[in-house]
Amino acid sequence: MHNTLLLYGWICSGKRIPDMQKKSWWGRHGNAELKALLRPSLARYLTKIFDVPGHNFFYHISGLASRHDMLELGERLKDDDRQPLREEKHRYIVLYSTPREHVSHPAGIVYDQETNKAILMPTYNHLFDFKSPHLPWQSLETMLSAYIDMVEAEKVVAIHDGVVEVSGLSINMGADRIANSMRPWVMQSYTRGDLERCLDVWNRLVTALETRSGVVKSAEDESKEPDPLCSRTALNVAGVSPGFAYDLLARAQYSQVWFIAPGIRLPKVEEFLNQPFKHIAKAYPRETANMKMPFLFLRIPGEIPASDAKFRYPFSTVESVPCGLYLDAFPNAQNPFEDACRLVLPIKLGSNKYARTSDFRPIRKSHSDLYQVEINPFVMRHGPKLLAILENWLENIESGHWAVNERGVEGGIGAWRQADTREMWWRYQSKHLFV
Repeated sequence: MHNTLLLYGWICSGKRIPDMQKKSWWGRHGNAELKALLRPSLARYLTKIFDVPGHNFFYHISGLASRHDMLELGERLKDDDRQPLREEKHRYIVLYSTPREHVSHPAGIVYDQETNKAILMPTYNHLFDFKSPHLPWQSLETMLSAYIDMVEAEKVVAIHDGVVEVSGLSINMGADRIANSMRPWVMQSYTRGDLERCLDVWNRLVTALETRSGVVKSAEDESKEPDPLCSRTALNVAGVSPGFAYDLLARAQYSQVWFIAPGIRLPKVEEFLNQPFKHIAKAYPRETANMKMPFLFLRIPGEIPASDAKFRYPFSTVESVPCGLYLDAFPNAQNPFEDACRLVLPIKLGSNKYARTSDFRPIRKSHSDLYQVEINPFVMRHGPKLLAILENWLENIESGHWAVNERGVEGGIGAWRQADTREMWWRYQSKHLFV
């Protein structure tokens, strides 16, 4: 899988296979000292995989770590009282490096030589507690398979070295970034597949609600194309830029019921246009370059301090934000995920110690951690996908857990307190759609 991914990027960039120096990592860096520190199975792996200097292995991983970078983690862990004993200091090594274009103080894919499991720790600024039983370790095969899946789904695309502008891709970078950052790889902020799957689940959700609420449509209504949530004219007037939010609102089916989930309602058109962060780009042009604002999609009554909603700077500078389901697209310009979400509730969850994030970590008295993924083992800072949240809501409706009346889902915002109960917390878990 390693060699397949490397060769794919090499060929797509326009290079010839005969021009590649097909030398293994061990052939470049291996020695007797390193052989004594690495388990035989890992050493064998390093003798079989290509290491090509100057070629970016993948968008999220620049390539195999150098010998120094591989062992640096052990040096950092030996003085950390949360970590394993000194004699185990090279149990954890950095196998692949995070790109310097993405983070300061890059780390990378950490490999546990004792369990043969791996996890992405993007930076040394946030050193993981490797004693924690909650870390979502993966097999290295699973991680490389996930990267290949991202290529097959066109979430990550390899482009030719001669290309300076990319059309037809949902990326958020200027030509200078395409030319110089992580060639041959570019990241799509969303794919057509992401959008189509979201629209399909949304339409199934609307149909389930309208069927249970007793909505009766005339023959004329049935024959017409359903109205969208918002017209393209209104979106253009409001200055909503092209992207996932624009396409979703322009194509998602409008519903005659009001509440899509407990206390969560469809906004009016003017509310779609009145976005809480629309002034931030003008106030912080440098900080928001190549970024999109968090977009308030579905409304919940109430407001909370922006710091409690946990939006990143400079979106955290507003005094308060309306509650609701946001498309929280860009934690930074290097990691664009336009279909990522943040549910901001007017109530805090976690007091009863049953509420969990989507990777089953305890929520600690938070307005906005439900459905979040605290540690993504594959890529950097990917929030929960809208698809995963809508699927969870559809499941709660179809199972009968959420009752439906003529206005939509019953229960009001208080129903979300069930997410912090021993009996019901599991009903508020989205699927693990990490990438």
